[in-house]
Amino acid sequence: MVEQKKIGIRIQECRKKQHMTVEHLAELASISPEFLRAIETGQKGMSLNTLSNLAIALQTSTDYLLFGSSSEEKYTVMIQVLQSCSSERIQEITYLVKQILELSK
Repeated sequence: MVEQKKIGIRIQECRKKQHMTVEHLAELASISPEFLRAIETGQKGMSLNTLSNLAIALQTSTDYLLFGSSSEEKYTVMIQVLQSCSSERIQEITYLVKQILELSK
């Protein structure tokens, strides 16, 4: 069962970790600050479109916002490293990882 209050708390925690104001996140998610406050306090639910917009704006998954966990959590560190790399560097890393996996077979 999905609990609106818990979803709101997770949204607020993500927003604060990123030092984002209610107004800024609301703008990024194309909703009003008042509506975002109501979501964060669990007073209102939201559409899938709004949930998706919030997840994108907060750079997290909808799984995390809905359930507090994500199937992607174990990849978080790798994703953060790769996000700081150029496309060429990512290709090099991909090649190296494939080689390592081949060696471990």
